[in-house]
Amino acid sequence: MSIQEILVANGISLVLLFILIICRHMTRRTRRTAEHVFTALIIINIVCSIAEPFSFLVDGVDVGVLWILNFAANTVLYGCTATVSVLWVWYVALSLSHDRKRPLRVVVPMMAIWGLLISALVGNIFGGYFFSIDANNVYHREPLGYIFYAFLFSSYIISLILYYRFRIIHGKAQFFPIWMFLFPLLLGCGIQMLFYGISVAWTSCAIGLTGIYVNLQSKQSLVDDLTGVYNRAYLEHKLIMARRSARYVYSGIMLDIDDFKQVNDTFGHSIGDTALADAAKLLINITDRYTQVFRFAGDEFIVFIRLPAARAAEQEAVTRAVEERIRNESDAFNAAGEAPYTISFSMGHAVYDPTQADDAFFHAMDDAMYREKQRHHNRPTP
Repeated sequence: MSIQEILVANGISLVLLFILIICRHMTRRTRRTAEHVFTALIIINIVCSIAEPFSFLVDGVDVGVLWILNFAANTVLYGCTATVSVLWVWYVALSLSHDRKRPLRVVVPMMAIWGLLISALVGNIFGGYFFSIDANNVYHREPLGYIFYAFLFSSYIISLILYYRFRIIHGKAQFFPIWMFLFPLLLGCGIQMLFYGISVAWTSCAIGLTGIYVNLQSKQSLVDDLTGVYNRAYLEHKLIMARRSARYVYSGIMLDIDDFKQVNDTFGHSIGDTALADAAKLLINITDRYTQVFRFAGDEFIVFIRLPAARAAEQEAVTRAVEERIRNESDAFNAAGEAPYTISFSMGHAVYDPTQADDAFFHAMDDAMYREKQRHHNRPTP
């Protein structure tokens, strides 16, 4: 690539990244750790989209101070490659898990390796084993420099393992467009690793981050802001798809949080919102490849269950098993005593009949749930 092509490629990268920064500032609605990690990925990409063309511009220009700047720019690029590797795995783990501690189990070992690489990169100033700048200010990639590429590609493999492990357990219960980021990255980094003088890695990273952002923004219209589960609009879309499919049978469980008004009256609406979010997490914890969780209205949720048509005879048993898992999960939450409130549900289930209107499905679940709620209210106080 000529220097003009390198400048254009990284210029396009910077334009995309600054648009991302502006859009995120205008539309960001949460302060989740995953959002901060994604922002860090954008900022690192901006730094590298400036540092890389600069390193090409000064490469071979035999002026003393430019030797120092050339070495510094390439050191930054190597360090950012290692940092992006850790941040990407952390972002994927956070996006797929609602448990803040679980992602750290994956990230901490990578951070240890990252620390060793950064320390060795400092030593490279004196040893020149990752890369070197000769007396004519010309950059040379050394064989050990490929360790950073190996670390980067290992992060892609780890993120894919996390993603497909999640899919095996939960099916499509949560959307995450991992390939929108990985495909351009694998292509760009592979080309740049094999052919020195081509500058496409950070441009491909910018394209990948843009793809992730656009896809996740589309998803936001289908997700309830407060609880993070799918909303009623997406449930109605799923029912349209169910009506057209003969390959599966469907059932649903409608859930209402017991005594939720009392939580609001006692602790206030902000704590009530936290209780709603905790209830949603309980339901997410019981999802598998056959189930999805939706917030229906207020403190009501629906767990939608899909089974292959060949398993239609098991539909009632599977639905009741899901209800039992929900009860066990809420019992475990209450036993932990970490919240000032307890969470329990009144539940009612029904089979989805594609020949009837969707309202009939909702009413059947609601009637069954109401009967259970009445039993709860009529239960004698111990």
